[in-house]
Amino acid sequence: LSIEIGTEVKNQNKMLSEMDNDFDSAGGLLGATMGRLRALSRGSQTKLLCYMMLFALFVFFVVYWIIKLR
Repeated sequence: LSIEIGTEVKNQNKMLSEMDNDFDSAGGLLGATMGRLRALSRGSQTKLLCYMMLFALFVFFVVYWIIKLR
């Protein structure tokens, strides 16, 4: 029984390590995206930012409409 517990602990530690690596890569990607958004908001590209917000709002309403029709 203790051998099976040890094997299970090793498997769980391996999965936790893989999940930690996945979170690190996702955090790096999110950090890069936030940096781009900050650079976009600092510039005089307010027209582009407004387009992005309108697009996000449009997608939100389309998803809401699809869910409501179900």
